[in-house]
Amino acid sequence: MLRSVLQLPNFRLLWLGQTFILCASQFWFVALTWLILEKTGSGLAIGTVLMAAAIPRGIFMLIGGAIGDRLPTNSVAAIAASVNTVLIGLVAVLLFFDVFQLGTAVLIAALFGLSEAFLYPAILALVPQVISKPRLRQANAWMQGSEQITNVIGPAAAGIIIGALGLPIAFTINMVLLTVGSGFIYWVRIRRRSWTGDQLSTGALAGEIMAGLRYAWKQPAIRISLLLIATINFAILGPIVIGVAELVTVRFGGSATMFGYLQSAYGIGALLGVLIASRLSAIKNLKTPLVLLACSLGVGLILLGFMQQAWMAAVVIALMGVGGGIVGVLGLTWLQQQTATYMQGRMMSLVMFAAIALDPFSQAISGVLLEINLTGLFVSAGMMMLLTALVSSLSQTSDRSR
Repeated sequence: MLRSVLQLPNFRLLWLGQTFILCASQFWFVALTWLILEKTGSGLAIGTVLMAAAIPRGIFMLIGGAIGDRLPTNSVAAIAASVNTVLIGLVAVLLFFDVFQLGTAVLIAALFGLSEAFLYPAILALVPQVISKPRLRQANAWMQGSEQITNVIGPAAAGIIIGALGLPIAFTINMVLLTVGSGFIYWVRIRRRSWTGDQLSTGALAGEIMAGLRYAWKQPAIRISLLLIATINFAILGPIVIGVAELVTVRFGGSATMFGYLQSAYGIGALLGVLIASRLSAIKNLKTPLVLLACSLGVGLILLGFMQQAWMAAVVIALMGVGGGIVGVLGLTWLQQQTATYMQGRMMSLVMFAAIALDPFSQAISGVLLEINLTGLFVSAGMMMLLTALVSSLSQTSDRSR
């Protein structure tokens, strides 16, 4: 049944484009993290570089969504991906000439994050533009499946290639992957949107962004879901990236290949979650699945803090990924079905904003906690996740009682 949407040429191009782009992004993420760790040996330095990418990505995410609603969405995504291609190529050149410095990494990461603020909302907004609403869950299963496959392939490939060929070659291959993905996205053809006079006269970009915020705020289920997404990502991102890199260095032998494998473990679990979600019924409200996800991720983070063997850490991370994969498909489909066509870009930017707005703080706090105690980092994050699940559950019960 799921194969049918890939028979549609536009969706097939979109799916291939996202696959290559996300594979390149995962590759970049692992390669950049390992580059900074190799150059500095500091978890705080890794956090600084990742913050440099996260801050402009968060600040400009809502602007990127509004631009995606104004301009052809496929062109916005293709241009943003092309900019990142150039940035990755620049890193490769600097490494070949051995002139790469931490300050340069911060600047490139910031520009990369700025471009991603336009790229990811545009890709998400393209799905309902090329697929009818009754087939959205099917399409999102393929899109989320693509994402999770790249979560497996990208980090593992980065670790293997870095270990075998070195960082300069790795970043060159990374650039090629992103180039191919940009081309596929550019060739996607979208339906003309039906605009009303009111939608065309929204005026300044700031007004369009405010309209998107009001649209989400007036719908309580969407509002609460976005807050939960923000809290979950705040608690998990820093530990999974910076904390796992330190786990590999301190406890698991310090191998780039091992770091790539552990990052891939989440993708393996999430891919299984996507397959499960493709066989589930649509959800009526996103809050309950998010609460269950927060609970499972909290337990997983606490367990990671005490892991002494890599295979055990990989199992825990994979199980965390299963929950993320299930909620990802069902949640994204629910949000797209609740959103008017003319607002898709801004709503998807709000989803992305909720997912990454607190990234700089997560990474900064994780870097600081890492310098104090590695186990404490994971336990603190896990306890925060469990507290989030508890508070949200109590709120849910209260809502029903009224």
